[in-house]
Amino acid sequence: MEIYEKETVTTAEMKTLEHMAADAGLSYYQMMENAGTKAAALIDENRPAGNLSPEVLVLCGKGNNGGDGFVAARILQEKGWNVKLILIEGMPKTEDALKNYELIQGRIGEISSEDAVRHHWDAVVDSIYGTGFHGSLRTEGLEAVELIGSLGSSGAKVYALDIPSGLPGDMTPEYVPQQAVRADYTITFHAKKTVHDQPGAAEYLGQVITADIGIADVLKDRQGRE
Repeated sequence: MEIYEKETVTTAEMKTLEHMAADAGLSYYQMMENAGTKAAALIDENRPAGNLSPEVLVLCGKGNNGGDGFVAARILQEKGWNVKLILIEGMPKTEDALKNYELIQGRIGEISSEDAVRHHWDAVVDSIYGTGFHGSLRTEGLEAVELIGSLGSSGAKVYALDIPSGLPGDMTPEYVPQQAVRADYTITFHAKKTVHDQPGAAEYLGQVITADIGIADVLKDRQGRE
């Protein structure tokens, strides 16, 4: 079995797959675009019936998981959603995430956590930390997890991009989660990660949906040419 055919991969294997795909012609920027676009489409499928302008809050970290969130925010706005952002740790730090933030800067408003908790949201998107997260959440992350929990309890559907923030991508059976987002849906990209198969993570994951972001196709095509 080729690595791109595996249903579940480790975080190291995922990095390898992304590198292989980039070498085969699928840029990291395009992978981010594909991931955010697929996530937005899945969220829009659950649009509240009859609501022409549903409300969605997107919480973004400073890395590439946040970049996926910026893309999803842009696409959801194009689909008619009323979108607001919270930058959990300030401005994005990676090149591709920054490019996608610049595409929406001035077009999608930012909101404080204090104002967010007083607003009605139909959906909340967790794009704070991705598969590379390990260790413990810092203050900003803990506050974001608490905010998402509060909004979820108030009726918003919670969508986690790749993994719920606070869980490690390579979660082991012995690992006991402390503080993490509890999602209704986890949209993971290309393949499940180790965490998605752990029973101890089930209460945080909700329904796990694997979104194709083009990696398998480009690697199959390259293999066919070799």
